[in-house]
Amino acid sequence: MRWGWLLLVSAMAGCAFEPEGARRIDPSAAYETWWERTQACSDHRGDFAKVDFYVVPGGEFPCPTGQCVGRWEPGHRIYIAEKYMASELVVRHEMLHELLGGGGHPNPPFGRGCPLTWDSWTGPAYQEAAGVTID
Repeated sequence: MRWGWLLLVSAMAGCAFEPEGARRIDPSAAYETWWERTQACSDHRGDFAKVDFYVVPGGEFPCPTGQCVGRWEPGHRIYIAEKYMASELVVRHEMLHELLGGGGHPNPPFGRGCPLTWDSWTGPAYQEAAGVTID
């Protein structure tokens, strides 16, 4: 019985999402400003200090839903493709997942309230990302 438990725990540990080449970064002052904006538009609160940000080399990376430019993971982890580290849309989209504590894109707050989807964003365009997802 003990061996079975150890195998189960080992298998679960091997399922963690970790894109190749991801490295932890210290968030910039802009990220703190974006966090405040995202809390304001969503009416949700969270602890910015708990969030670990990771940069993934390149313009996109494989994730369970396809090719992504950003991804939120439970455990307060946000992954951003290097090309999109300065994208307010991508970073704030993932921050909103963190504040909501889950995936999916309920509207509101995604879209109405917080225009943080490709279709609703009114800020600077990132059209290079056509065909990839922010998850």
